[in-house]
Amino acid sequence: MQHINLETFAKGAFSAQVNRELQKVAANIQDPNTDAKAKRKISVVIEFKPNEERDFGTVSVHASASLAPALGSVTAMCFGKNLKAGEVEAAEIGAQLPGQLELVEEKPDGTVRTVDPTTGEIYDFDAEQKPGEVIDLRRKQA
Repeated sequence: MQHINLETFAKGAFSAQVNRELQKVAANIQDPNTDAKAKRKISVVIEFKPNEERDFGTVSVHASASLAPALGSVTAMCFGKNLKAGEVEAAEIGAQLPGQLELVEEKPDGTVRTVDPTTGEIYDFDAEQKPGEVIDLRRKQA
């Protein structure tokens, strides 16, 4: 039997399909949202369908990749019942719990005082200044 060049087999479609699936696997490996240790594989199917005389047939090629699934994510929620409305409530817990007061005080001179809920530290900043922004002390002295 004559050697068949897989690079040119099926007018190059076989090689193109395998390379396309290799690219998908490489991208999946580099994706930080997938399991780094999960196995990936490429399956290649070459299907032969001969005629009745067995002197001619069609050959189909197909390559497919099995990739690592995307990682799930976890969050926290609190559940309760609104006693006034009689409805069940659910809320995702973020930096502030539902119903928890946010302590922000605006002073007459335009400064705002707030509390960092994670540390309890009190911050004073100008109304146009954002929390965590670097304070220009030369401007503050004026």
